[in-house]
Amino acid sequence: MNAKKWLISIFLLTLAIRLYFAFSIPNFTYESYFHLRQVEHIATTFTPLFQDSLSYGGRELIFLPFFHYLFAFFSYIFPLAFIAKVLPNIFLASLTIVVYLLAQTITKDKKASLLSALVAGFLPVLFFTNSFTPMTLFLPLAFFTIYLFLNAKRKKHLKYYLACFLILSITSSATFLLIIGFVIYLLLSVIERNKIPKTEIELILFSLFFYMWIQFLFYKRVLIDEGISFIWQNIPSGLIAQYFPTISVTQAILLVSVIPFIAGIYVVYNSLFELKIQKAFLLISFVISTSILAWLKFIQYEFSLSFVGIILAVLFALFYEESITYFKKTKFSNFGKYYIHLLIILLILTTLFPAITAAKMQEIPSNEELAAFQWLNQNIPQSAVVAATVEEGHIISYISERGNVIDDRFHLIDDIDERYKGNIAMFRGQFETEVLDYTEKYGIDYLIISEHAKDKYNIGSRPPYLSNKCFKRIYDNQTRIYLIRCKVQ
Repeated sequence: MNAKKWLISIFLLTLAIRLYFAFSIPNFTYESYFHLRQVEHIATTFTPLFQDSLSYGGRELIFLPFFHYLFAFFSYIFPLAFIAKVLPNIFLASLTIVVYLLAQTITKDKKASLLSALVAGFLPVLFFTNSFTPMTLFLPLAFFTIYLFLNAKRKKHLKYYLACFLILSITSSATFLLIIGFVIYLLLSVIERNKIPKTEIELILFSLFFYMWIQFLFYKRVLIDEGISFIWQNIPSGLIAQYFPTISVTQAILLVSVIPFIAGIYVVYNSLFELKIQKAFLLISFVISTSILAWLKFIQYEFSLSFVGIILAVLFALFYEESITYFKKTKFSNFGKYYIHLLIILLILTTLFPAITAAKMQEIPSNEELAAFQWLNQNIPQSAVVAATVEEGHIISYISERGNVIDDRFHLIDDIDERYKGNIAMFRGQFETEVLDYTEKYGIDYLIISEHAKDKYNIGSRPPYLSNKCFKRIYDNQTRIYLIRCKVQ
């Protein structure tokens, strides 16, 4: 079997496993419901929902809409619930092909490149099979753009690079990772006195100014209102630790898999201090830029690990190539015949099983919880405002079609810290008056306490402040819904 057939087999195996979990797990991750709502709105009106009457009881939304337009187009052909599970998993499974192309560009070794593709297919940190977010498109497209940059001497690749970078810039603001990676690549090249092709310099400058222009077009209001703090997305101070947690080395190794992690560290050291491989410098630049941005808490750790994990998958090809060269120089030259089989077994053991575990551990609302939100849609006034956890805010807007108090779109909300503290009091509060002050200020009519809320805030059967006089239970199951009947006099 030739390399192309092996690559297709790895892609199909990865996709089959991803789709199995996507359809065996019934619902989507919490953030996905925001994007589902946007796609449906675009499919109906042809415009994004920038003025949202339900989020925070009414506010302006700012986001990059390419992902939503793409899925709105496909929703005319297939049901949205179907393509929202299939296409994101096709995108992420295609990383096997993209990583193969990158590894082939660096090593010219087909076996090494196939091993890299296998690593990329089963990275545990990427096994979010039920996530419908722009990141599922951004990651494969970003690395395909890097591949095109490395081959920009060819006119065809240059044109494709420009097209891909344009799409990236209107898909996710995380494109700035590429810009910073390019800048560090230039610095490393200058330090090592490597000649930088004129084409690469021109492309980097074009990318920088084009990206800044696109971001200014969409986010100028945020930049003006929030200043430099827009980098931290106006996240409530009480949520910073949750969004940017301190992650241990052990956790990082488990999420990117132990063998690619160790191999990647070895290759980075060799490339920087011994072998001086020019094409590896670009990938190492992205490792450096992503690590710095994660340390400064400019990007969330899960995204940074996803990005670094894919780079380590590419660098694994260099590790394999160097290993084979080493064995040929020693008495263990015959071992090289069995080495690839040993590596495949070790990779499957250290990536596939953790990936399956990661898929099962996704935070997803249960059918019973969604049934409660659907009950709200059919049984309360359309003007009602419902309080739930931050993660469930988008479900209130999408399924219940009612106003929420807070969700995870924090930009342009002036009193975000006050809202968040009050929202926590709805679940952890001890005093009824404290909670009623909050419900009256923001016009909250209903409170929903789901299994997710109970687990998150360690609630027993009900919060201690709840009284039958002021909080009437109107829905009683594992998830409970209360009508708020009192006001502070």
